[in-house]
Amino acid sequence: MSRKKSKNQASPQPTNSSMLERLLPLLREEEIQALYRELEQPLYPSFRYNPLKGIDRNKVEKWAKQYEWQLKPVPFCEAGFWVTESPHPISKTIEHSLGHYYIQDAASMLPVELFDITREAHPLILDMAASPGGKTTHLVSKTNDHALIIANDSSRDRLTALRIVLHNWGSSHVAVTNYSGEYFGSWYPETFDYILLDAPCSMQGLRESDSHSIKSITQKEINNLARRQMKLLESALQALKINGQVVYSTCTLTLEENEMVLDAIMHKFGREVQIEPIEHILQKPAPAIGHFDQHRFHSQVPHAARIWPFSFGTAGFFAARITKIKSIDVNQKQPPARPLSETEWNPISDRLLHELTQKASDLYGIPLKRLIDDHNWEIWRYKNNLHCFPLKFFHHFAELPVQTLGLPLGELNQTEFLLSHEFVSRFGGLADNNVYVLDPVSLIAWMRGEDLPFAQEIKTNLQIIRDQQGCTIGCGKPSAGRLRNMLPKRALLQNI
Repeated sequence: MSRKKSKNQASPQPTNSSMLERLLPLLREEEIQALYRELEQPLYPSFRYNPLKGIDRNKVEKWAKQYEWQLKPVPFCEAGFWVTESPHPISKTIEHSLGHYYIQDAASMLPVELFDITREAHPLILDMAASPGGKTTHLVSKTNDHALIIANDSSRDRLTALRIVLHNWGSSHVAVTNYSGEYFGSWYPETFDYILLDAPCSMQGLRESDSHSIKSITQKEINNLARRQMKLLESALQALKINGQVVYSTCTLTLEENEMVLDAIMHKFGREVQIEPIEHILQKPAPAIGHFDQHRFHSQVPHAARIWPFSFGTAGFFAARITKIKSIDVNQKQPPARPLSETEWNPISDRLLHELTQKASDLYGIPLKRLIDDHNWEIWRYKNNLHCFPLKFFHHFAELPVQTLGLPLGELNQTEFLLSHEFVSRFGGLADNNVYVLDPVSLIAWMRGEDLPFAQEIKTNLQIIRDQQGCTIGCGKPSAGRLRNMLPKRALLQNI
């Protein structure tokens, strides 16, 4: 049955014909026909909701009714849904702009779902190639923001997008770093409980989307990528604790970057690691290739998942879960060192902490002291900026230079303590005082970035903004009869 096209879907796109011809010999005749049929269909958009902001399946059902969505659950991700029908783009909603859900191809939801996170209550996690941050937010959700996550990316140009995504999600236990992933194995041997390596790849998934455009690639480029993927995966295995798990994934279908990488790893570390079966998580068989032409791969390679577009109606994808069972020799080296205290960040005094928690309680009814204790934060200050930093970072990586750490709490000057949009967006639902509710007309104006008339008696320097359904929108500042809009530019919706 063909799919009806909605406004969210691109028309069926021609794939890279040379790559398609190259991959067809990996398939049986009936699979080839299934692939051709799938490539004629539009690609459904999909999203994953954010439990940190109180979102659950019931709220998703309310969105579906409100926006006239037809939804289909992603079978291997409880928080994931395809939108099979929608009269308007799912990227143009208030909920999306506020980080209540993240738009992500369904296949990209698989890697984080492969981890057996329940084994550790407060694990150390490394996301080795994290930008733009979708899979990092998934890790945050799966651990309920109780894990310490090092979200690393080797490209400085990609760090801004990563930071924005993490702050919009409400993450407080993430440190963003900017290093080559190949270094972590020698810097931090046997340190992490879980490591995600969503490796830089040729992006030959046979389906085009907003985040993955179809591009031609040479054999030399593929070979160079495969060599780097090997180095990154070896580094990940070195940095992993014994009994820890690495998930290796790519958004490509070439043998060189998938089965051949795993085959090489198993021949080098076959006594130290093992590739785990994951069919039970997928809920259907999707085995990796066991042999091609005269080459037979290591017997554990087929335990990985090769996701063809016809497998689930997604872009092509590859993923494997690897468990470390013995130590791997490492030539250990010293990581870079620069304590935060040398960058003008410093923990606030007990006296100031008491004042801030009292103000949060008196002004808004927000139990900031309890939140600090429950989330194991320490409040640090840089000039007027206050951040919630995870104490676990200082226990394990106190001197590691980072680009971003924790969750912005707010700003403090001589007369005002202003909570940040990021903090209010996640925890503003706890407030029971100085809350300003917007009617539907005012809500639209607010989301466009407009200030609003404000005739109420000013009781505080900040108002927490909600809609009539109780959704926390952000915060506004009363000033001369107006309520000044404090939404960040990234959250504005000009075409609402």
